[in-house]
Amino acid sequence: MKKVVVIALLAGSMISCKKFLAERSQTEVIPKTTKNFGEILYTEGYPTNGVNLQPYISLMDDDIQCYNGDVIADQQLEVTMNAGAFQWQPNFIDVCKQAGAKVDKFDSWRTYYKLILGTNVALQYLDNSIGEASDKTMYKGEAYALRAFYHFMLVNLYAKPYNDSTTTPDKLAGIPLKLNANLAEDLPARNTVKEVYAQVTQDLDSAINLLEQVGTTQKLYRISATAAHLLASRVYLYMENWDKAIAHADYVLSHHPQLMDLNKWPPDGAFTDFLAYPLMGVNNVETIWYYGSLDEPKAPGTYTAYGISHDLARCFDTSDLRSQVYFCPLPEFLKLFVPGDYNFNKTISDYAVVGSDMGTSWRSSEAYLNRAEAYIQKYKKGDASGAAEALKNLNTLRVNRYAKGSYVNWTIETPDKLLEMCRTERRRELFHEAGHRWFDLRRYGMPSISHIYAPTPSTTTVYTLAKRDPQYVLPIPIEVLQRNTSMPQNQQISGLRQPQ
Repeated sequence: MKKVVVIALLAGSMISCKKFLAERSQTEVIPKTTKNFGEILYTEGYPTNGVNLQPYISLMDDDIQCYNGDVIADQQLEVTMNAGAFQWQPNFIDVCKQAGAKVDKFDSWRTYYKLILGTNVALQYLDNSIGEASDKTMYKGEAYALRAFYHFMLVNLYAKPYNDSTTTPDKLAGIPLKLNANLAEDLPARNTVKEVYAQVTQDLDSAINLLEQVGTTQKLYRISATAAHLLASRVYLYMENWDKAIAHADYVLSHHPQLMDLNKWPPDGAFTDFLAYPLMGVNNVETIWYYGSLDEPKAPGTYTAYGISHDLARCFDTSDLRSQVYFCPLPEFLKLFVPGDYNFNKTISDYAVVGSDMGTSWRSSEAYLNRAEAYIQKYKKGDASGAAEALKNLNTLRVNRYAKGSYVNWTIETPDKLLEMCRTERRRELFHEAGHRWFDLRRYGMPSISHIYAPTPSTTTVYTLAKRDPQYVLPIPIEVLQRNTSMPQNQQISGLRQPQ
């Protein structure tokens, strides 16, 4: 195929442009075939190699800690360029940019709307393309699932959570829905959170209907029916629709129940073990969908200047193998080179095994956790059977994570206690993956958390994100507001956040 017209990206502003598919030169052609649009979908609509969605989110939750020491004196930039996000500054993008961070790694608004445009091209033009009906079905299913994912992520970054206890989702400002490939003259308004979720679930219904016709043999770097069901389970969990969260998790685990038994993972922690037994990626039995960049699970400098927090490490007991495999205490000799206290292992294998730097996985373990939490919520509402069902899921996961000789099944507790246990288990399993912890903190009621910032090896200051702090909702980029003066900014704290 000749050079396909490059998408003129709207970048959140929806600025006017020539018609998307207009021919611009003799070296550019109008895509016509279904395969052409499939290529456009993959290159412009998928979060492929090098695409950063929201790597800074790992700097904002309570699973991260700032480390400083003489060993990184020449890497001090890594501490300071991430400080704006780590301190929850209202203008953290500008603060990080001024300190040396690459701003493109922080512009989720632009990135997600760019990807949405890629999905809309496929959805708008596939029906009239020349090609096999089965290919159209597959590409459209993928495009609907991806568009649902992107809108879902945007509304959870730039709006209050769906289950905000102070109001209802129909009264919360969400994000603009973009449902076509036209670069319209009119400027988009913010849809409500309820409207965004309604569109997300509608797109997921369409995706699931189409992708189930394709079957479950999709490559792991292409979104499948199983992956779409996993996303639906997550979406309905956030919406507190427990029955639908369970139903979609049921589908996932009926098709992809596999879990990696960490008892069979080599114990010595050598790098070669990560190559043979990857914790993420295409060669891990739990992976349902694999996407994005190696930078996605971590901001620049993470795991040198920023690393596993002591608060997270304390969540694990000695028989929990994740504290030896997912991460582990840093050997003393390595502290001559790295100031942190823990070594992060989850994504070590990605580049070496796959030969690319894609770095985020959706895994079957999430489906067990989604289903367990939903059953506990039903238990809280008086469904006694919910406790036993939740424990089945939690214990199925845990038996693959704990040392065999010391593992003990959990048993029935009060609803509140069991929910606390489930949430801690979720934190242990999903830390530094796909922003789970940050989004979970939001739907748990946006609790207060603190970060200890170390600007020098001998200096520390404490920054606190208050309960229901405005910075639990990210600011809309200034350039978007400048282009669309009618779009309101999210509530922000006044001035820079100061240390305690």
